[in-house]
Amino acid sequence: MSHQSKQRIMDKIIRCLALSKSSNEHEAATALRQAHALIQKHDISVKDVELADIKFKASNTRSAKRPPIYQIALANMIAKLFGCQNYMGNGTGDRSHIRVMCFVGLEIHSDIASYSYDTLFRQLKQARQAYIKTELKRVRLAKNKAARADAFCLGWVSTVRQLVRKLVPSSTDMALIERAMRSELDLRSTSGVDRVSKSKAKTATNDFHNGRIAGKDAQLNHGMNTDAHQTKRITQ
Repeated sequence: MSHQSKQRIMDKIIRCLALSKSSNEHEAATALRQAHALIQKHDISVKDVELADIKFKASNTRSAKRPPIYQIALANMIAKLFGCQNYMGNGTGDRSHIRVMCFVGLEIHSDIASYSYDTLFRQLKQARQAYIKTELKRVRLAKNKAARADAFCLGWVSTVRQLVRKLVPSSTDMALIERAMRSELDLRSTSGVDRVSKSKAKTATNDFHNGRIAGKDAQLNHGMNTDAHQTKRITQ
């Protein structure tokens, strides 16, 4: 059986299993029988059915081989809130040679996590650049400037956590996600470059606080609502 054929059958099974949860007992029973018939006819395993709704979603944001710690902090925070796992991997299609952040979870969760990451990381980079130009323009030592800007970014991420929390859908089964990742990936821990803890700059705490304040300006226009196809702006 080709991959495409199997995927079509899996989609039918998933739809039947979804209908089997209907409050209409007759409809639910019919859907469940159809799902079981498809499973037996095409020799589909229970594991295949369990993992079918777990999707790997690559972000659109290019990443360094070892991203800065604030980028990892943002990705980890988003993944945790949306019940996903995240890892550094390659993009898809014509972006397969580019390193990106990837999210694994139930399809709607991984889609929203990837969208949130791309949207917020773009804003974070803009906020970082603005902070360097205004507040850090007199800092001469490059490594101190980078470390202080990183501290600002970590503060920004800590505030944005409350923003993202408003988009979190219902809980998901992390055991299935972890099983999917083990079956598909050679997992390695994702660690970032930590310039903050190594820095001797005494003002990093202030930079972190300034980042928390700046994070209140973050915006997330969410067009992938799990309950309705409407766009809404989420702000603090």
